Amino acid sequence: MKKNEKLLFIGIIVTGAILPWIVSSEWRMVLTIFFYYAILSISWNIVFGYAGLFSYGHVAFPAIGGYVSAILATRMGLSPFGGLLMGGIAAGIIGLLIGLLLLRVRGFYLCLITWAFAEVLNVIIKAEESLTGGTGGFVTQSFFNGPSADLYGYFLGLFLMLSVFVVSATIFHSRAGLYLFSIRDDIDAAESMGINTRLWKVLGFAIGSLLAGFAGAFYAHYFGLIDPTIGGLDEMGKVCLMVIIGGVGSLFGPLLGALFVVVASEIIRSWVGNLSMFIFAAIMILTVRFVRGGFIQILQALAPNFKKGYSGMTPDPKKSV
Repeated sequence: MKKNEKLLFIGIIVTGAILPWIVSSEWRMVLTIFFYYAILSISWNIVFGYAGLFSYGHVAFPAIGGYVSAILATRMGLSPFGGLLMGGIAAGIIGLLIGLLLLRVRGFYLCLITWAFAEVLNVIIKAEESLTGGTGGFVTQSFFNGPSADLYGYFLGLFLMLSVFVVSATIFHSRAGLYLFSIRDDIDAAESMGINTRLWKVLGFAIGSLLAGFAGAFYAHYFGLIDPTIGGLDEMGKVCLMVIIGGVGSLFGPLLGALFVVVASEIIRSWVGNLSMFIFAAIMILTVRFVRGGFIQILQALAPNFKKGYSGMTPDPKKSV
């Protein structure tokens, strides 16, 4: 990471360490939920924002990670932390296999196929009640027990989010990131320059799936319960919303988008709860129409020196090829 990005990263660490001591237990849980969505948004941003692969079935991978982790912990005696690791690996392996099978497909057809994969998985989860608990959900072990369990869960979520962010930042500034950006911007030009586009698309897809699997496993053991809604299309809509509002392809955008959506949802839930998704959908439409760079573009417009000081926060397409 660049110097200014490191300063922002340190600021996130300090703020995250202070907040649980000054907010109520309810808002501590809201922030922990934000960590889950931030991890999920970062993982989808790698797939879509970096590699340009519009996977509309990305929520299948937190479902895979969550259910694998929960089943291993509950029925095979594995610790929740071991389940977290195995759930992420399982999601990554399946993402790798799906990538090898499907990523010759481009554009709209990739969107349809990944959506179909997520729907098939959701049907299987609901149908296999003896294994997954069906629509009623699957009760599993929590990471921590006792009066301070939510506080420990908060810090675990913060650690996971920061770790995933570091992975994303490392890719962003690496040669691998340049390959992914070049594939996103012009795949034919990338191929003409000798880049193995299929290899890098598969790797980008698999890394995003792996990180999403960790998010799902964290969700399962933080709440001690996982159900099929984790892989529903409404969840995919939330993830798209967070990344688009924050800034597709940017480094800090998914964090900003996830924070805005989670906190705003909690604030408006009490008075327009039924209309919350309508409001966010309208915001996303306006963002796509007028501010395609999301919050990052707005910050750059408001602060003339911001773009220069934080140029690494958004990729330069001219340098990606």
